[in-house]
Amino acid sequence: MYITTREELNSLCERIKSCDTLALDTEFVRETTYYHRLGLIQVAGNGVFAVIDPILVKDLTPFLNLVKKTDIVKVFHAAKQDLEILHRLCGEVIRPVFDTQIAASVVGWGSQISFAKIVQKVTGKKIHKAETYTDWCRRPLSKNQIDYALDDVRYLVPVYDKLKKVLRKMDREEWVKGELKFLEKPETFAGPEPDRHYLKIKNIRNLQPRNLAVLNELAFWRDEEARKRDTLPKSVVRDEPLVEIARILPKDLETLSAIRGMYRKEVKKSGHRIFEVIKKGLKIPEDQYPVLPQPDGYSPQRGVEELLAAYVQIRAEELKIEPSVLADRKQIHNFVKCYELGDDVKKHYLFQGWRKDSIGSCLYSILDGKMGLAIDKKGKVNLFPTDKN
Repeated sequence: MYITTREELNSLCERIKSCDTLALDTEFVRETTYYHRLGLIQVAGNGVFAVIDPILVKDLTPFLNLVKKTDIVKVFHAAKQDLEILHRLCGEVIRPVFDTQIAASVVGWGSQISFAKIVQKVTGKKIHKAETYTDWCRRPLSKNQIDYALDDVRYLVPVYDKLKKVLRKMDREEWVKGELKFLEKPETFAGPEPDRHYLKIKNIRNLQPRNLAVLNELAFWRDEEARKRDTLPKSVVRDEPLVEIARILPKDLETLSAIRGMYRKEVKKSGHRIFEVIKKGLKIPEDQYPVLPQPDGYSPQRGVEELLAAYVQIRAEELKIEPSVLADRKQIHNFVKCYELGDDVKKHYLFQGWRKDSIGSCLYSILDGKMGLAIDKKGKVNLFPTDKN
């Protein structure tokens, strides 16, 4: 079904409103806009497969009301960007959700498995990604484009069904619930705080605190301007000239125009506003200057992280899961740092949910000297109690 009218949308929603599960996907374009430009919404439920055209159907309220229902599980593959779009349309976090890519990582199918690979694994069918670079906001759409879009939810249903069975068989349903929690939190989809935009800009550590305060204000102005115009922040002013503005603090249009990379049209349009923002930044009291996060600088004893990483590899093989899903090198580094600096290890990511028993407690025992790695009689590397235990 290709939904192009409000009447067709109402009819579709009637047919799927009794679902306990909806398979969902979106097609969008975001090369030049601040927000995703939504091109299509694909949905499957109750044996119905449909593509909703949000360009032709302006009012999506009946469908969004279904998406907001908490007694319907919304199934996606690699859900975050789809959920960002739906979060903005619905004005709230979507719950509950199931992400087949995350579930696949938990059962050992790969940490970032593509949809094409997971479909082939489950159904044996090869789906072609011929329309990967389609401009989904151009009309009309061809039959091939619509069929391509439909495949994303048509095959999502059997993938979801298979993963549920595998999770149940492996007794990892609670594992995946823990992994999915971040997709149901409002902060996951919140933009950066107003006074944190400057942290996304590179090469700013040489700026004096006063100039950093100005850059903070400039970065906030640029983001707000980009939002109003629905364009990328770099299309207003790129990072390099923005940093240079904060460094030299221009006071006239001639000096501003001379900065390499400044668009002439932007100088003419926003020059005086930029001067106002600079003045605002210069008025900020010293005790309110932004402070850059300090580089980690922490270095553990040689071989410590390597030893833990070796055990993660061994444990991952036992659990039939990729090591990076269990604990990646950054998490291992932070775990060692947390332990050696005397922070509360029990609050660490590797001590939360299923990871605590699967890997966190073991790593802690190794760090604490109560367990060690050795080769057993079968030639297998294993954990053994130490004299300290």
